[in-house]
Amino acid sequence: MAEVTRTILADIGLWLWRLVPANPIVLRVVSMGSKRAAHFWARTGYLLVMLFVVLIVAQTMKHGESLGDLAKSSASTFEAISILQLAMMCFLAPVFTAGAISQEKDAETFNVLLTTPLTNAQIALGSLMSRLFFVLSLLLSGLPIFCITMLYGGVTTRQIFISFGIAACTALVTGALAITISMIRVGTRGTILSFYAGIAVYLFATLALGLWPRTHVVESIPPGSSDGMSWLSAFNPFLALLVGMKRIPPPAPALVAHYGRPLSWLAAAPHMAYMVITFGVSVIMIALATFFVRRGVKQAEGSLWKRLALRIFRRKSAEGERRRRARHVWANPVAWREAVTQGSAASNRFVYYGFIIGGIGAAVALLVSHNSGQLVNPGASAQGTANAARAWLTGIVMVEFVTAILMALNTGATAISRERESGTMELMLVTPLESDYIIRGKIRGLISFTVPLMAVPAGTVLLMAVNDLIRESDPPVVNLMSAILLPVLLLVYSSLACVVSLQTSLKSKGSVQAIIQSMGIMTLVGFGLGVCAYGALETMEQIAGVTGPLTFVMSIYMVLNPQEMTSDRFSRFSATETEVMAYLFVGTIIAICLYGGIVMGMYRAMVRNFDMIVRKQSK
Repeated sequence: MAEVTRTILADIGLWLWRLVPANPIVLRVVSMGSKRAAHFWARTGYLLVMLFVVLIVAQTMKHGESLGDLAKSSASTFEAISILQLAMMCFLAPVFTAGAISQEKDAETFNVLLTTPLTNAQIALGSLMSRLFFVLSLLLSGLPIFCITMLYGGVTTRQIFISFGIAACTALVTGALAITISMIRVGTRGTILSFYAGIAVYLFATLALGLWPRTHVVESIPPGSSDGMSWLSAFNPFLALLVGMKRIPPPAPALVAHYGRPLSWLAAAPHMAYMVITFGVSVIMIALATFFVRRGVKQAEGSLWKRLALRIFRRKSAEGERRRRARHVWANPVAWREAVTQGSAASNRFVYYGFIIGGIGAAVALLVSHNSGQLVNPGASAQGTANAARAWLTGIVMVEFVTAILMALNTGATAISRERESGTMELMLVTPLESDYIIRGKIRGLISFTVPLMAVPAGTVLLMAVNDLIRESDPPVVNLMSAILLPVLLLVYSSLACVVSLQTSLKSKGSVQAIIQSMGIMTLVGFGLGVCAYGALETMEQIAGVTGPLTFVMSIYMVLNPQEMTSDRFSRFSATETEVMAYLFVGTIIAICLYGGIVMGMYRAMVRNFDMIVRKQSK
């Protein structure tokens, strides 16, 4: 009996050894992944960003001579880099794992993989670890920087482990979701857009709802305050991280014991619950992916829903031929195809119109809630009501702006690389179309695709401004000048995003590589300019108003909250709100000229080098 038991345990151990540590897919990635120069520079950039934030936060904190002051400064530095690390994981993990949705299909290697002796579990887990290896190596490379924050106290080892655990579980659940979509074989390049948008909407929506007082656990609200811990802390990584760092204290277990399990556990330890829930969900999704490895639909047939839609909505004539309405093509057919037809890589109609309808619904819901007084507690002052509505408006607009930029980058990054992968670039080159005509058509189509997306946040702000005029609100939620400047800035930013992503699409061999590069460029530029804008608010006074419109996400906050630049938080800024809006107006004119010049310069460079780059890529 003992020998049989040892044999069974040995077989189980061998199976587990072959499942992950000795998995051929994992071994290949681990042995080859670190040798790439691109990965080396990506790790270097990641660590430089982390170190730069540590230095910036350390310089802006008020240092004292006592050990207590040093401990508080160290704790604040740890909180800043923990939030930054989690934000970068939320961004990098979808970027690196989304390639699983289409890369195997593009390379036509998945069917070859199915002919090997690898089991379904080895294929699923090997694909997952191959996507997460680089992300997790980035995460571990930042550990020494976190250890530096422990030198002066204020940071415990447990807090560091919680920070890394939440970030790792977030990357794991993102990768598991991508692998599941890939193995079910419903993934296309259009699905990548849904993947990005779904993750972004989920994170921002749960974060916004978590900050809403109506979702807070009653037992976590201190006496005399309206802020507490949300029930959604166990389902959002940022809220869970704030609880794990004691930034938002959870209620004592005894106070929530009457809820019963598992609610009492979710309320008392949401950071631990988040890690357990995400890990469990990841295991379930990987098991589902394992089941579908050899049961996916054939690539030529499409998904089940697509086949049903074709069967139901396909219209035939008496002779049995398919018919559809004639389409009005623009003067530039390349622009029309890029913006309108289903041939566009990011023209997922469900996500596209879902974003627009969702944004309109959010604007109407915010307006109704504000007018009915549901955003604040009863008896709140007019100033408190306006501040609460402005905070919600800022959050909604920033979420919509970031999501629209991601969709624009995904669209532009696949505009030319998609043509190369599908073999239609050669067909386009044998036509009388010149390089200037093709590039201009691509840019026009991308901007036409993006303008309705940017119109959603601009319309939301305009709706709130009109509501203030009708109700004669004092103080108003939105400055009327803000509603005028915001659409202009959104158009400028979307144009720059489209041109940057189009250039990476032209120079990259694959769609996934182009998406990663374009998002990396825009993230570094936006992050760097945002840090500069924050520093300018504290050191350069009125210059911050002029340079604010150059800073992407930070400029949205400045335009919607000009009164914040005159508050005690930035006491060195001595201008009035009217003067701040004048500075922002001047800065908007500068942003139009600067970014407009960059767009034109990049456009001319693409036209000049188009033929040479296309010939190199065709070799």
